[in-house]
Amino acid sequence: MNLELMKTLTTLNVSSLYNVLIKFLKSKGYTNIKKGQTFIMAEGEIPVCLIAHMDTVFNHVQNKENFIYDKEKHILWGLRGSGFDDRAGIAGIIELLERGHRPHIIFTDKEEVGGIGANDLVEQYTKCPFKNCKMLIELDRANEKDAVFYSCDNEEFESYIESFGFVTDWGTFSDISILAPAWKIAAVNLSIGYCWEHTPNELLHTDWFDATIDRVEEILYNIDKAKKYKYIPITVGRYMQPKFILNNECLICGTKLDKNNRRDIYDEEFPYSVCTSCYNQYYVSDEAPF
Repeated sequence: MNLELMKTLTTLNVSSLYNVLIKFLKSKGYTNIKKGQTFIMAEGEIPVCLIAHMDTVFNHVQNKENFIYDKEKHILWGLRGSGFDDRAGIAGIIELLERGHRPHIIFTDKEEVGGIGANDLVEQYTKCPFKNCKMLIELDRANEKDAVFYSCDNEEFESYIESFGFVTDWGTFSDISILAPAWKIAAVNLSIGYCWEHTPNELLHTDWFDATIDRVEEILYNIDKAKKYKYIPITVGRYMQPKFILNNECLICGTKLDKNNRRDIYDEEFPYSVCTSCYNQYYVSDEAPF
């Protein structure tokens, strides 16, 4: 890990980071860059999209001198908090680009307040904007080897990701909770090494970070052998419930599921709707009352 880079990234506010990332992508040969108020999107040459978000729970504007690094335990932390969620994900993508890879890239803003950047993306691009994309990989998960698929139930894709050393775990929400069902591409959120996120005690295991980046690089190296994995929504369990529900309310957050508070996904095999407040998903059924 480039410790100086990681420290620098955590000292930038979102506006400054946005501009830095635009310049960096251009310096790495990206020419097809789309910019929105809450996202940056760049088309690459490798049919994988890497995703991270620019915002943090705390406003980590601090000096690089406020960091401590334990060389024996490979742990980095900031005396005033850190913002490794998700500046570590951004650092990981930068590292992979520095190694010469050119995957598709998405950086979002306001993931921590409901995925506003991802929502803006799918409203502007109802289909995947990349000519060829086999999978979405987000680097925004705590811990060492977690692979979180949220409502994507593509068992073949899950096995493929696990073959690189990751272990399936569960989570509640990230940007791919919005992007994957909208673009119908299988997606996974991978551990990037931080722990105790959303607290002043957040820290980063730099050896865990390095291991994830090496595994993702292996995925990129072998992408020609991979198939294009389709998003398949879970049809049982906590993420999918019958759409015909009492008072037309979301079973998770209670939002009225009228046309202003849901997004209908018209998939020929698995049509369903998404509550835009909490992203719980529901079957599309002829019996549905709305």
